[in-house]
Amino acid sequence: MSKEKYDIFISYRRSAYDTANLIAVKLRHAGYKVFFDVDTLTAGKFNEQLLEVIKGCKDFILVLPQKALLRCQDPEDWVRRETLCAIENQKNIVPIMLDGFSWPQEMPEGLEDLSNYQAITAVRHEYFDMAIERMQGYLKSKAKRPIRQWLGKVLIVLCAILVLLGIGLGVISHIAGVTCKSVATQLTCSMDIMDNLGKDCKEMKEKLAALSNTTEPQTKTQAEKDLLKVVAESERNLATFRKASPTPEFQFNSIENYVLAYYKTEKEELNAFSTYYESMLDDMDKLNLQVKDVVRKETYSQIDLDALSTSISAYQHYLNGFYYGYLGSLSLFPKSARKVHFDMAKKWTSFPNGTPLDLTQEEYEQFQMKELEILQEELELQKEKELKSNN
Repeated sequence: MSKEKYDIFISYRRSAYDTANLIAVKLRHAGYKVFFDVDTLTAGKFNEQLLEVIKGCKDFILVLPQKALLRCQDPEDWVRRETLCAIENQKNIVPIMLDGFSWPQEMPEGLEDLSNYQAITAVRHEYFDMAIERMQGYLKSKAKRPIRQWLGKVLIVLCAILVLLGIGLGVISHIAGVTCKSVATQLTCSMDIMDNLGKDCKEMKEKLAALSNTTEPQTKTQAEKDLLKVVAESERNLATFRKASPTPEFQFNSIENYVLAYYKTEKEELNAFSTYYESMLDDMDKLNLQVKDVVRKETYSQIDLDALSTSISAYQHYLNGFYYGYLGSLSLFPKSARKVHFDMAKKWTSFPNGTPLDLTQEEYEQFQMKELEILQEELELQKEKELKSNN
């Protein structure tokens, strides 16, 4: 293993690989030196050299999926050994709590104080940029100037060389225009699908509200049928979308990669967009199942319906956050490449109205942060309702 020094060590379980990988990509993109050794960490035998890497880092990020600490009762569990090493060496530990994770009542021996560290909740990919932004406030390491900021200069030098070779700036300009327009088109077509999911979501919430306000048995039965009809339509739409509009894939040659770097866009970020897109489809499937499970019960309570309403609202907030992230990506491209958005977005109705289309990526991230804050408030209110009901 290389003796290279790292700022941050990321510890994770195999079930959380995708999330941990995205965190590593985002932090590297921000200028941190991150240790994320896929080959070693997924090997069966614990590699003692990893302990030396942890000792050399300032920060230790612990990614916690559902039941992540269950296997930490085993003294040979590698997540346990990594975490104990970080604690014993007084590293700055930042737990990342994923969807479904909660601290167990009885913590594994040696890890009892782990829940006292300042943790970050990152339940969805759409909010990773916000979670990473918050995370950087908890880190002791300082970000270095990312290499990507120099790639624009590399592209300028490359263009100059190509001009000297007789290729000309016209060709470079053409490649840049075609590349940016192609990416913007793929992103926008994917958001068109998201708009359709949002329409189904809004109709579902309207039907659920009608059901919640109904007490007369016959009217209630009809309200249930209306809601299930919307769910069935949503399921048909999802099947159509997956067949007709598969998850976007981004493949570029060297020149195209330089063009994207010049516009501060990296392939990893575009692949993250694809991951977000697929997760939104999957979560709509889960939402449909959740609605059917409740409505088809012999008896269900108002708390059940309120929980459904919160789930639907959460999906809408996730969708809004995804939209702001999309606008942030488009903001990096030249205006000519964004024409496809202005043409297609005219018929969109699911996303926040009145959002300015001339902001910076950082400003759109602030909109994302606001969505997250609203969502957290709604989830807390729902928890309070459930606690009162149980008492």
